[in-house]
Amino acid sequence: MPSRPPKRPDRTVGSFGRDGNLETVGVPLFIALALPFLNASSQETWRGPAFLDALDTVTVWLPKPQPDGFLAGVQSHVTVDGSPVAVARVEPGALAEGQDGSVYFPGTFAAALGGRNWDPAESHVRATYVRDDVYELIVPLPKGRYEYKVARGGTWALNYGTGFESGGANLSLGVPRDQPVRFVVDFAARTIRNSVEHPTEVPKPTTVPPRPPDVPQTERSLYQTFRVRLKSPLKPAQISVPIHVRLRGGPERPVIARGALDDPAFRYETNDLGPAWSRDRTVFKVWSPVAARGEIVFFATATGPETRRLPLRRGAKGVWFATVPGNLDGVFYRYEFESYGQRRVVADVYARAASADSSRSMVLDLARTNPPRWPAPRPFLGRPTDAVVYEAHIRDLTIDPSSGVPNALRGKYLGVAHGGSRVPASEFPTGLDHLKRLGVTHLHLLPFQDFNPAHSMNYNWGYETTLFNVPEEQYATNPTDPIARIREVKRMVSGLQRAGIGVVLDVVYNHSVPSQGEGSAFWETVPYYWFRTNDRGDVLNESGVGNALHDGRFMVRKFVRESLRYWAREFRLDGFRFDLLGMFTKETVADLAKAIRAENPSALVYGEPWTGGGPLRFGKGDQQGLGVAVFNDGFRNLVRGDLDGTAPGFAMGGPVDRAALERALSGSIADFAATPAESVNYVSAHDNLSFWDRVARSLPEAGRATRAGAVVLAHAMVLLSPGIPFIEGGVEIGRTKGSNHNSYNAGDPANRFDWRRGLEYADVRDRFKALIALRKAHPAFRLPTAESVRATQTFLPGQALPPNSVAYRLRGDRVGDPWREILVVFHGGIRPASLNLPGGPWKRWRDGVPNRPIPVDGVAILEPLSANVFFRT
Repeated sequence: MPSRPPKRPDRTVGSFGRDGNLETVGVPLFIALALPFLNASSQETWRGPAFLDALDTVTVWLPKPQPDGFLAGVQSHVTVDGSPVAVARVEPGALAEGQDGSVYFPGTFAAALGGRNWDPAESHVRATYVRDDVYELIVPLPKGRYEYKVARGGTWALNYGTGFESGGANLSLGVPRDQPVRFVVDFAARTIRNSVEHPTEVPKPTTVPPRPPDVPQTERSLYQTFRVRLKSPLKPAQISVPIHVRLRGGPERPVIARGALDDPAFRYETNDLGPAWSRDRTVFKVWSPVAARGEIVFFATATGPETRRLPLRRGAKGVWFATVPGNLDGVFYRYEFESYGQRRVVADVYARAASADSSRSMVLDLARTNPPRWPAPRPFLGRPTDAVVYEAHIRDLTIDPSSGVPNALRGKYLGVAHGGSRVPASEFPTGLDHLKRLGVTHLHLLPFQDFNPAHSMNYNWGYETTLFNVPEEQYATNPTDPIARIREVKRMVSGLQRAGIGVVLDVVYNHSVPSQGEGSAFWETVPYYWFRTNDRGDVLNESGVGNALHDGRFMVRKFVRESLRYWAREFRLDGFRFDLLGMFTKETVADLAKAIRAENPSALVYGEPWTGGGPLRFGKGDQQGLGVAVFNDGFRNLVRGDLDGTAPGFAMGGPVDRAALERALSGSIADFAATPAESVNYVSAHDNLSFWDRVARSLPEAGRATRAGAVVLAHAMVLLSPGIPFIEGGVEIGRTKGSNHNSYNAGDPANRFDWRRGLEYADVRDRFKALIALRKAHPAFRLPTAESVRATQTFLPGQALPPNSVAYRLRGDRVGDPWREILVVFHGGIRPASLNLPGGPWKRWRDGVPNRPIPVDGVAILEPLSANVFFRT
């Protein structure tokens, strides 16, 4: 489940049409099932698909649930062109929703009870029946902040959030102290309440009852789907002919090849899909095993008329191909397929260039896209904990005139790498020069893979990819020139790398846009296969924005793997950040990380260990040993407090959860990480309120100095603790988004970097610069392993510290640090405090004048909301 709001408002769930209609032609393969207990009216109106989930298995969804034995003694048969094919058996499949009689409260507190967070069938959060439509859960919860939902039936198909909205936003709860909490859901009244926030309506429990027993299988009697098992599997060649199921007394239902396409007969393992150009010919290959026929259509321009068309030939493993003589560099094309009785016009999902509207692909000689002096040397060859990541959106960084970037380059790829820019009438550096001065090692750029053409003329963050191998056109100086677009991406990458800054691409392989149908090249090339669907045929909205790529399928995972390797190899990228990584399986994540590192062994690989509303497949802890890091929302919440509310975190004078802070500040190796390199430490990102806007909510009466202290303290905790530090772009120059907590489409007024604020907040910028330099100069702040943390870091006991403080000592001499011993003290109090230093003299490092430490002995004064570093050489 998400720890941030959706990045666009479309939360609808697609389906095979609510009336279930699908037009088909011909019936060479026919499956007839006698299903006598179906309601006649529902049977007559339902025309949705059944699914071929193996070459010998058809999955049939029923409008009306039936008991498991209702087909006993009923004859079923299959005919192919009139010849009978034997059915081995018909067996029950999936239970009807809610047939296990279960209601759950999945969320972030399940782990505290010994279960798995965000699992909609987690037994530790299963509610007990109170009366009709009312269920309750009583559990002992530790002090803390939690998010949760209500799920029915053990799946996410029926889930309720804020306002009892189906599929709505997460509910949030703050538990002020360790205590039992009662949760109550009333489906008739459409309310979700708890004893902490609603003590009048929900009595506070005095005891915690034992966990309810699991529901016996014998009580789960009604099934929504049945599996038809054939005695002999279909031949792979039959996959593209129309297949139908007839339910007695009802219409024929089309059968869509779905899971059957993962059969080895369709696993194409060669990495040559897409157009392979050479001067004398181009070979086109595309995977569409369900197509009955295919053609390739050529165009001289992105918008001009067709110039010719050629048939595609069916090859092995479901691949269609054509070899076209001549030099096709710069020629546009698209495919036309016929499958399931429909003509489908599609762009090539494997192509590397496309028209501005994403409807036509283009053949190109990639060597023509290489700029002068390409490639640049790789700027980063260190360990993940040596990195300092800075996040920005391509347009935001330079679109404002205050960037000093030439007008033609503002908001563009080339603007990002433009050097020598200053705030007008000042010497304050902006853009690339600012990043160099700051000292960050990586620039994390929000998605610039080709995204939804419907939004290309409007501001958007880009979390809605359409063609994954094609760069987004709106950031190019000439959006209609696909070759120049690629060249400008490479110029941006090269410019940053020659400045010593690696490039991290934010990728969104968890879903694509449009969700389905025309406009979705994935859907039209192989309908249903690419996306997670249920047995009714609904596209599952696990991402919260339309669909979910089914990474468990062989050809889907292969596509993502090859796409990542293409970006890593062709564009020489230095890392990838995965949006909603929690939607992927652990096997997929391990596979993708290995593929990326095969191209760049020093690449950063990290992502969000949550989903957009669907089941969590890769959570915190699953990354252990994979060379993958995940965003540490526990670290964030402790330091920041509420995401968008007013409850302060440690850096704003909030409460001190010492044990949790110590775990977070030690690389979370006692929590979910095997090494600090698996934890991305951060307090803000593009999602939610900017950090300055968030500080303003908790400290509304505070002056600039106090708010700046909170900002610097929070980021000192990020930069001086083990892990991978991650910084929201612009926080060091006082960037605000006008309190907009979800600015994905709010345009330039909310999102732009106003570099003039850098003049006002130059002191904050310099303190960030000093902290980054301190981290880079001292191995003790970049501990790479759990063993080095345990050998080097020791926390001071709470009784040795003033209130609202946490501190640790680092044995620098054990990791080759020039400082023999280091003492780091974070003071989260809003008033000054004094600290009795451990025995002996120290030197005090100061972020305002980092090269002029001062000696201190005995007692040290801690300023409000401050990070304090002492050392011995």
